[in-house]
Amino acid sequence: MSEELDRQHLKRVLSGEKDAFRYFIRSYQEMATKIAFSMVQDETEARHIVQNAFIQAFKSLPSFKQEAKFSSWLYRIVVNESIKINRKSKLEQRTVSMTAQHTIALKTYNGALDVIELQEKKKEINRILSLMKPKERLMLELYYLQENSITEIHRITGFSVSNIKVMLHRARKNFATFFKSSN
Repeated sequence: MSEELDRQHLKRVLSGEKDAFRYFIRSYQEMATKIAFSMVQDETEARHIVQNAFIQAFKSLPSFKQEAKFSSWLYRIVVNESIKINRKSKLEQRTVSMTAQHTIALKTYNGALDVIELQEKKKEINRILSLMKPKERLMLELYYLQENSITEIHRITGFSVSNIKVMLHRARKNFATFFKSSN
């Protein structure tokens, strides 16, 4: 999404044109839901978290300093809401559903045998991710699957840069350990 387009719609909303906020919902709902789902592993709960995050963002728009991108600010709200839900309900970890974009990011394959191999790898990655702690899984998804920089992950999660690096390191090690033990 264009930062300039975000700023234009933000000005409209702040000047009293509440319907202009729909732009943000249309633009960021899908990714916000993916982030929430990666943390809570429940589609209904993820949608509820995103709805609450958009309400909270709308109410807090006047205090948004615009130092970060709107998306980073919103995703941080989503992460915080997800953490609250995880603390309250301690949901069981379920396999992570990967989208077609994730599949493409992993590797492009041709032919039926390659598709079968890809599906098997996808299942294995999902299985391994489901065994990991929510924060580690989130770090791997944000960094590798969503291709966010550490700075963007900091803006999204609110975690310190050093904490993100440590969590990424641990997540990589744990992923490798789970992968080796499954082979």
